[in-house]
Amino acid sequence: MGLSRWYPVTRTIAPQIEHESFAFRAIANEDQVYRLDIRAFYVAKNRIFMSAPQPRLRTSPVEEKLRESGIWAFESRHGDSFSMALTMHLFPKLLLIREGAGQVEGDWGALVCKTGDCVLVPPGLRHRIVDDPNAAIALYGLGIATKLLSCVPEAVAGLPAGVFSAEQLKPVLAEQRIRRILYLDGQSDAASRLACVAASLELFAEVAMALGPSRLTWDRRSKARDEIDPLLSGYLVWLAHHFFEPVTLDSAASACGMSRRHFSAIFKRHVGTTWLQHLHQLRVNHAIELLRNTDRKITSVAFQCGFDDLTTFYRVVAKVTGKRPSELRDK
Repeated sequence: MGLSRWYPVTRTIAPQIEHESFAFRAIANEDQVYRLDIRAFYVAKNRIFMSAPQPRLRTSPVEEKLRESGIWAFESRHGDSFSMALTMHLFPKLLLIREGAGQVEGDWGALVCKTGDCVLVPPGLRHRIVDDPNAAIALYGLGIATKLLSCVPEAVAGLPAGVFSAEQLKPVLAEQRIRRILYLDGQSDAASRLACVAASLELFAEVAMALGPSRLTWDRRSKARDEIDPLLSGYLVWLAHHFFEPVTLDSAASACGMSRRHFSAIFKRHVGTTWLQHLHQLRVNHAIELLRNTDRKITSVAFQCGFDDLTTFYRVVAKVTGKRPSELRDK
């Protein structure tokens, strides 16, 4: 058979390949899924996608266009002759560097940025992007009107500013979030516009939590805190705000770009406990806070801390504290 192998192909691709007159064999099964020779598929795929229209390379910044909803979402691919004058906005702006490298110059000096970095520009700060001559920048951008943050007056002042590495923000999944925001921003229905605002607020909040004051808790046996892997550090900060979610060891390792075994070893060496022990400690700490400071039922406390059933909640609390949940309430 040589290199001839059969792979499933969607019905949208197969007709284009046929139209391009490639020599291939295609059949449709009961589910109407086409299958074709893998050699023909890759030749056809390259022809189709290479001929697709590419985003225009820009010589100047995208024009500021804050929508009525208070959101400005955009993509910008810089050409070799891109030039930007000092500018400022009356709202915070987030830039995600997808490709290339350069500097963000302005009132804060000159900060180096590269692929994967996130740039947070506060309101009123003059800034401009200067591309590396050998690595033109492509980026996603998101601006959000301060009126949307007015319900939390200190939110704007509390937003971090500067250039932050991909490692610090990897668990936030900023690129996936902005891609969704760009899609929603292009829809005309009210529900999508509402979802766009909600997703934008959530992204800014997630970034602020990831880069804000840390809630990290460390076991005193840890001896490598100052040498912690930046990806693991970013994940620990993220977990401190998301411990109540249905997280798993596999998802944690994936978020840090490590195998499960390597992640477990690195985690134990830097934190001093296993991943599961650390997760349980975070959940129990929150449970203790709720039990002592609220009159919520134990079932409600267990649910809010990430436990799906009372049996597991009682067992974990007893293992961590040596007490039953009812004994942890302030008398």
